[in-house]
Amino acid sequence: MSPVSPKSLSLRARWVYPITSPPIAGGVVTVKDGRIVDVGKEVAGDEVRDLGDVALLPGFVNAHTHLEFSYLTHPLGTPGMAFPDWIREVVAHRRANLATENDPIESRASAVRQGLAESHACGTTTIGDIASPNFPFDAYAEPPDSNVVFLELLGLANDREVQLRELAEQHLRNPPATSRWIAGLSPHAPYTVSPTLLAYACQLSATHGATVAMHLAESQEELELLAAHSGSFVELLQDLNAWNPSAIPRGIRPSDYLEMLAQAHRALVIHGNFLNTDEIRFLAEHRNQMSVIYCPRTHAFFQQEKHPLPAMLAAGVHVAVGTDSRASNPDLSVLNELRFIAQRYPQLEPAQILRLGTIHGATALGLTDDRGSLEVGKRADFAIVPIPSTDVADPYQLLFAD
Repeated sequence: MSPVSPKSLSLRARWVYPITSPPIAGGVVTVKDGRIVDVGKEVAGDEVRDLGDVALLPGFVNAHTHLEFSYLTHPLGTPGMAFPDWIREVVAHRRANLATENDPIESRASAVRQGLAESHACGTTTIGDIASPNFPFDAYAEPPDSNVVFLELLGLANDREVQLRELAEQHLRNPPATSRWIAGLSPHAPYTVSPTLLAYACQLSATHGATVAMHLAESQEELELLAAHSGSFVELLQDLNAWNPSAIPRGIRPSDYLEMLAQAHRALVIHGNFLNTDEIRFLAEHRNQMSVIYCPRTHAFFQQEKHPLPAMLAAGVHVAVGTDSRASNPDLSVLNELRFIAQRYPQLEPAQILRLGTIHGATALGLTDDRGSLEVGKRADFAIVPIPSTDVADPYQLLFAD
């Protein structure tokens, strides 16, 4: 499986998946000057390259990941562990690495480049990545070059909030002149960001037309912290000297955070594992500016109850997928995420599943004008996936087969 970005060529595949229309057997996509000029038929006078037994799709969209962990060969911790315990593993791992690295910045840049290379090889051409302050942003010069880089805002201390506000403004106002990425903001999570900082980030988002991404309703421990200022998450933050109860109103709910996120230009709700019916309804009502980013195999790693994906889709919530990081996932393949969904939720239509990793991801990141489907005028960002040579009634079976 690989992406391709031809300049002037007609490509024929056994199956072409435009996404916004049905699959085409023996379809042809014609490209000139890096843009799609025709889908479905040969253009007179153009040379046609036959790709053989492959699926030709738009490049996959990974709407949420943390590329800084791309050097890991297996997830941290053990499957089924409590989420706060996994956070302890992540913190310990980071601290151990910092103690041994001669050049931490270059090490992180190397991890990003490694993650970009893996993503590119998996057919992913658009990424939404989370990056902490002082990150080696020059690393994003490598392909795929369609990246939204969300600056991670994290810290409950009052003096830390002042600093984070300044960093957020700088990230949106002063991207590198040679950058190949788009700036976004990521107020990390309810247990690490005060409502006042979230509100400020959403205000900046509205002013600059930027996207905001926040982890929300990820675990039951998070909900307990918000409801009662108790539980293992509070204990973790106390142990890290990072707990500031005055920064988080006791009894605040995910719905309160959703209302703040709705003030942003565009908002991503990362995970949303434990959103209730009313919160799902709210997201459906705001689907034009808010998306849930479901990370299937990361969710499975923690062995929680099934994600409310079918309920969200039935309600009309805009959902896209992400791989999260190699700290909780064996690889960065969006197609593997989609195959996992097809196996876990056989009641969902295959075409609907495929949209989660293509056009829905592009829409979530604000890039639908250029990416996410094979349509005239869009960029020629393709994924080519080998498929079995057997004949089947449903072409999606070929794509989602292991």
